Amino acid sequence: MEKTKQSLAARMRENILTIGWAVKMAIKINAGIFLFWGILSTTLAILPAVALHFNRYAVAVLSDFLATGEGSFSDIMPSIIALGIILTVVGISKRITQHFLYSIMFNAFHYGMQEHMMDTVRRIEIKTLMDKKYYEDFYASTYRVGALTDLVSSGTLFLSKLVGAIALLAVAASVSVAIFIATAVYLVALIFLNIIAADKLRWNNLEQNEATRLAQYYQTSAMNAGVAKEMRVYGLQKETMTKFAQAFKRVEKYDGKRVFYRQIVAFISGIGFYIFMVGLLGYSVFQVAGGWLSVDVFLMLYVMSQNISDVAQVLSRSFQEADRGVYFLSIQRRFLKNTPRTSEDWQEGFEPADTENAFTASNLSFSYDDQREVLQDLTFSIKKGETIALVGVNGSGKTTLVKLLIGLFAPTKGDLRFYGKPYEPKTRGAIIKRVGMFFQDFYIFHATLRENVGFGDLKNLANDNRIQLAMEKGGADKLPSRFAAGLEQWLMRHIKKDGALLSGGEKQRVAVSRAHMSDKEILIFDEPAAALDPIAEMKQFEAIREKLQGRTAILISHRVGFARLADKIIVLDKGRLVETGTHNQLMESGGIYANFFNEQASWYQQEVATNE
Repeated sequence: MEKTKQSLAARMRENILTIGWAVKMAIKINAGIFLFWGILSTTLAILPAVALHFNRYAVAVLSDFLATGEGSFSDIMPSIIALGIILTVVGISKRITQHFLYSIMFNAFHYGMQEHMMDTVRRIEIKTLMDKKYYEDFYASTYRVGALTDLVSSGTLFLSKLVGAIALLAVAASVSVAIFIATAVYLVALIFLNIIAADKLRWNNLEQNEATRLAQYYQTSAMNAGVAKEMRVYGLQKETMTKFAQAFKRVEKYDGKRVFYRQIVAFISGIGFYIFMVGLLGYSVFQVAGGWLSVDVFLMLYVMSQNISDVAQVLSRSFQEADRGVYFLSIQRRFLKNTPRTSEDWQEGFEPADTENAFTASNLSFSYDDQREVLQDLTFSIKKGETIALVGVNGSGKTTLVKLLIGLFAPTKGDLRFYGKPYEPKTRGAIIKRVGMFFQDFYIFHATLRENVGFGDLKNLANDNRIQLAMEKGGADKLPSRFAAGLEQWLMRHIKKDGALLSGGEKQRVAVSRAHMSDKEILIFDEPAAALDPIAEMKQFEAIREKLQGRTAILISHRVGFARLADKIIVLDKGRLVETGTHNQLMESGGIYANFFNEQASWYQQEVATNE
């Protein structure tokens, strides 16, 4: 029991901290909308209680007139007009529903929170995001980025109706202590019931998220052309549908529990209201019959009970949605609070040290999971203007090393320097401006051919000659002639149905052309010809070498024929630097590189002989 109490206290404390954090975030994003709709909704929520006052006064004057004949209609005319205006405003205010507030606040708080999350995530190391300790919170945070809108819209409605309920309680207290107590007990019981239901639902969320992700995976995978091809070739349709059905069954189970608890709350609160209503009216009739309660007060209490019903329904719905927002916001708060990030954003003001080296690594090691080292004790330097061939079999750590060089990952051990300076915010800012990169896992944008190439240098996006030259060097210069729209041809069909679909080699040529747009002083090409044949690959590397013109360059490929174009070759094997030197030096030493080169040359010769 003590453990349960402590757990409940801990949850309450977490909720309070989360709500406070969310309010600060909402004010930071858009204080105007937050305060305006909060004040307006609260003000309007009080009006039903104010209307009861005018209603009671009008009925009281009218009753006296009918009983005594004294007074005139003009005496109550101002109250009737005021009551009519208030009831009109109350009717309009009922249109301020949870959905209405959500739509009003969506643009401000949904996109505002999304922008804040994006700004934060870009300053978190990729390795950190991959860590299972943070990944689940990262996924949940981005999956429900609209949680702030949920809380602000539903919370605004809940608090305004709560204030309205307190105003109605004040009206009840003004006429009968017993009715005040009965009304207060009903409202407190309703809120307590919602708290219990919300607590029951919360444990369900984590499992539901996992089940939903799995179901969505199987659902969308069958709609992916590549996956659909594999499914058809290997006859996996039935197996995939079975797994989808199993995953979806879990989703239905959790959804069913959510619906069940909500229906239970609605049922119990409905029964509770009818009991409250019967008790209130029975007591009021008894009081009127005994002469202890006037007719005007009786009618006021009857209208009040209807208002209590409206308030109770909105309180229940808005509380459930607000609590759901608090749940996901607590995950976002935990993620943003606990996830390590760079101490500062990338900065300007980098000043290179007096050194001839662009990159210097000393005893450099790296691990994705802090257990198995992918890179082990690497020591090397890359001079300014030097062309480096980074070679090794798949899985040797080439791409990981490059990601360390451009600052996407931080070393687990050792020292890494850029132009003699350690990797800090100013250094990272300099890397972004000075290093051009072709990624092995490149991306073709849902945009025009011009944009897919020109994004490599935005200031020359409209320069046809510059784009054409880049496409010639990247081997994509024949692509525009395929399309009636030329450079303005839209690529990919996810957005536009008349978009062009490219082959794997064509996509790679477009991405390499994008890299050729860059005029940065350091260029890194990671497997820029993986989808090309060996002859086309050599032409690609020769075009890259021609472009370098004294720049520092790192060229990566698992096919080593291109390495003869480099000033120096660095050979990795199982995460270790095993050889370094020129092509001739490494061939003479007869080590891993020489064996690697001779095996590939022998294979190509066999292929030529077979084809002849």
